[in-house]
Amino acid sequence: MNSGDRVRVVGQDGNVIAEGTYHGTGIPTRDLNAKHPTFQHFAILVDGEQSLRYFPTGFHTLIPARQ
Repeated sequence: MNSGDRVRVVGQDGNVIAEGTYHGTGIPTRDLNAKHPTFQHFAILVDGEQSLRYFPTGFHTLIPARQ
């Protein structure tokens, strides 16, 4: 995935839990109070929201969004 790509976030159960724009992968800063602060996370700007959401890479998968 490249920054700016439209993606769907798929949870461990195989369900799509969010759709939006991919903005990279990394370890979130301490002030974000991540549930798993040492894990890599996908940064996604979810449709309809104004701030990034972070999804742990070990628990979520990204797939291209339908056009």
